[in-house]
Amino acid sequence: MEHVKTTKERLIEAAAPIFAEKGYRETTVAEISDAAEANIAAVNYHFGDKAQLYSEVWNYLVSVARSEFPYPDDHTEVGAERWLCLFLRSRLECIFSKGTAGLCPMLIHREMNEFTPKHDELLATYLKPNHDRVRAAIRDFIEHEIGEIQLDLLTQNFMGVHISINAGYQKYRNDPHRLHRFSRFQNITPLITQIEAFAIGGLREVKKSLNS
Repeated sequence: MEHVKTTKERLIEAAAPIFAEKGYRETTVAEISDAAEANIAAVNYHFGDKAQLYSEVWNYLVSVARSEFPYPDDHTEVGAERWLCLFLRSRLECIFSKGTAGLCPMLIHREMNEFTPKHDELLATYLKPNHDRVRAAIRDFIEHEIGEIQLDLLTQNFMGVHISINAGYQKYRNDPHRLHRFSRFQNITPLITQIEAFAIGGLREVKKSLNS
């Protein structure tokens, strides 16, 4: 039997592309309600306010992205290098996704540029855990004792690869004259493979320098 979506589910799914496209502040409860074909009072009934609906949208999109582009929770399952590759590839594939999962990096880009009332909560719940997992994987990948500052720099540089790609892609996503830098790759796999090789290669060079 086909699942009949509840009003709460319809509101979350309707709100996701609107928040991702317009941002938290420019999005109104009225347009979300219209898109979900729900009474405007339904947002307050199911979520309390727009801010909590925004949090639910984050949870929904992160879950969709992780389901569509999965990677192990812990690098000890597959080894540090393999996990870092899987993590980075997952993030990059999500950025270029044309489906619902692609709304997740859009929403993250929006959040990092406008700092909503839920910013600290979202950072702690969704973004910092990824940062910490990457940091732990890099520590094991290096296989040498390194200082905390150097480890932080390596983590920031590694994370910065997909963050900068996302920033550029989101900035020019609706500008056909500038998006050509991405759209010329009809098959995005070679681009992702090269970015992955670049990021992992940088870590290998650091590791090599510590061996010398």
